[in-house]
Amino acid sequence: MQKEKATKYKWFWAWDDEKEENWLEAMSEKGWHLVNPGLPCVYHFIKGEPREYSYRLDFRTGSFKNLQEYLQICRDAGWEMIGRMGSWYYFRKECRGAEKPEFFSDKDSKIQKYGRLILIMVIFLPILLNGMRMLFRREASWAMTSLAFLYFIIISGWIYAMVRLILRISKLKKN
Repeated sequence: MQKEKATKYKWFWAWDDEKEENWLEAMSEKGWHLVNPGLPCVYHFIKGEPREYSYRLDFRTGSFKNLQEYLQICRDAGWEMIGRMGSWYYFRKECRGAEKPEFFSDKDSKIQKYGRLILIMVIFLPILLNGMRMLFRREASWAMTSLAFLYFIIISGWIYAMVRLILRISKLKKN
């Protein structure tokens, strides 16, 4: 018997990872269990018995060897890796009793996760700025104006994301 499958489309920002985790947990409580996060905003589910899972997301970069060690530590702690989307890793663990399992042992670990994301964004800033500089060296035309407007939107989004991530870190430090 083939299991029922569903694909859901939902947008979450990097700083809204807790909202995404809560949504995935609610889906599992309805019997829809994540099998693959897929592309950004695309989630693949399979129908099963309703279960209480704790879902956690982590942002990781680094060497393959370090990644394999990291994944083994997660497995040893009872976390099942569902899949990944870019550098975002999706884990779940079945809840036992009233207490939800935590992936991060302390707030500093969560802060480091957002710090890794900020570092990647900082690395890409020179590429964005160089693209903008090259646009303004060209003769003005409709296409160049459209590209400049697109770059303005991208850089504005980049700034907004940086501010939100910094605020998220600041909130974690205060708690």
